[in-house]
Amino acid sequence: MKEHYNILLATDYSEAVMNAERYAVQFALNTAANLTLLNVYDEPFVSLFGETDVAGQLLKYKKNQLKKLKTHRDELFKTLKIKKQDLNCDCIVKSGIAGTQILSEAKKIYYDFIIVGTHGASGFRETFFGTHAWSVIKNAQIPVLAIPQDALFKGIKKMVFATEFREGEIPIIQFLSHLSKQYNAELTILNVINYSVSKSFEKQLTNEFLNEVKSQTNNSALSIQIIKNENLTEGLNNYCISNQVDWLIMSPEKKFLFEKIFKPGSSSVKKMTFQTQIPLFIVPDFYNPKFAKFLDIIDVNTYMSEEF
Repeated sequence: MKEHYNILLATDYSEAVMNAERYAVQFALNTAANLTLLNVYDEPFVSLFGETDVAGQLLKYKKNQLKKLKTHRDELFKTLKIKKQDLNCDCIVKSGIAGTQILSEAKKIYYDFIIVGTHGASGFRETFFGTHAWSVIKNAQIPVLAIPQDALFKGIKKMVFATEFREGEIPIIQFLSHLSKQYNAELTILNVINYSVSKSFEKQLTNEFLNEVKSQTNNSALSIQIIKNENLTEGLNNYCISNQVDWLIMSPEKKFLFEKIFKPGSSSVKKMTFQTQIPLFIVPDFYNPKFAKFLDIIDVNTYMSEEF
């Protein structure tokens, strides 16, 4: 029996998310995945004066929101020339704070990852994503796939993991090593380093981390590439575009209480999320994929449709 896995796609109908919707549907269709569309809406104000059935009015409003989402899904399928029976795609609507409800839904029903949309180099639009997307990314316990406005789904043949030589990245690389084999994709571990770092220190750091990775992943074929650029996001974008990378993978470092208080800093993952020009797969620090269904799915490249 073919193994399926589950994708949660958050939508607010904005222009910023339209391409993420197309990408998610095409990706799900070509990997035989189950796709769930989630829309979080603002609960309407219902005056208590002269209204005896507040609960009934709210329920009616929710039903209308669900109808709107289903119509939106059907229009999306029609645009992509996809038949309903070709893809298992459920619709869910919830009222409340978008980021909170997305994370709640992701925990309630096991999903393999969440998909959100970005607006390329200009960052998140001032819609749902401007306020809530980063909250979802940094707090999610499962991977989040952020799709820029112009990214097209063409299969997954090249994956690049941007390393900072951290301990928490080792289980992620182990997971990605299996995932890349499943997709028959090339996995590159890449470090962007500034020009002030000496060659000897660069070599020592790279060799120590690579030896640790190989010892825990049992993958002797892994290697680390080094590129120099003073601007991390520029270096990553340039490399990925030049090498026609399909997914750039990063992991936000898990900070503990004292680090959060005394070292708030700026997140390289957050900056890249705002500026990425290719799909960005964000995997939680120390990610444990033992329940992930990624490792049992079909080869995405084998089942690519010529239409896409």
